[in-house]
Amino acid sequence: MGRQGFGALVSDEQWARFLRAGATRRFAPGERIVRQGERGDAVYMLAEGTVKVSMVRADGAEALLALRGPGEALGELSALSGLARTATVAASGGPCLTRVLSGPQFRLLVKSMALEGALWEHVVLRQSESDSLRAEMAALPAGQRLAALLLRLASLLGADTVHGGSGGRGTVLRFGLTQQELGDSIGLSRTSVAAEFARLRSMGVISTGRQYIAVRDVDRLHKVAVGEE
Repeated sequence: MGRQGFGALVSDEQWARFLRAGATRRFAPGERIVRQGERGDAVYMLAEGTVKVSMVRADGAEALLALRGPGEALGELSALSGLARTATVAASGGPCLTRVLSGPQFRLLVKSMALEGALWEHVVLRQSESDSLRAEMAALPAGQRLAALLLRLASLLGADTVHGGSGGRGTVLRFGLTQQELGDSIGLSRTSVAAEFARLRSMGVISTGRQYIAVRDVDRLHKVAVGEE
């Protein structure tokens, strides 16, 4: 798996400089890294592991916004703006290893390496991702929404495999998310997610187990996502 997010927009040496400058901080599965509403300018460079990003909505319910993997800069918006954290970030599916920078350290490194453009590109890409998800939730039926979500997770976190005699391209996703959390992230009830998982299993597109989803045929899942199956 390559670097994601901000880390994907910088060179290996630039990323290494961020890691060398930060203090090591490990987080156990489920442990919160940043909390929504808190003030703080520390930036956590995610070196290993997966995190889930969530937000408490106005009605008090917690909604999953995204999963992120190695390469992400966590808390960078607060470091830039001075505003309170807009979301909660927690280790998911296993422990996480981060390098922690103070806001001034992070900003100085960005400036010294002339990475202002890369940082703002990262911010714009995240906003575009959010806009696309909202449009998807408004327009697509349940089956397509879930298939599209699984494809996004596969591209970010999947470990490639080959399934079956046909040699179809597959991937395995391992994360500590419930069906309720997956449904919340795309505007579906747990019941709807369970029904769509059952349909995908019956089609032979996926198989599931404790804290993993095996996508047995990525190409066929793509067809489901675009409404061709």
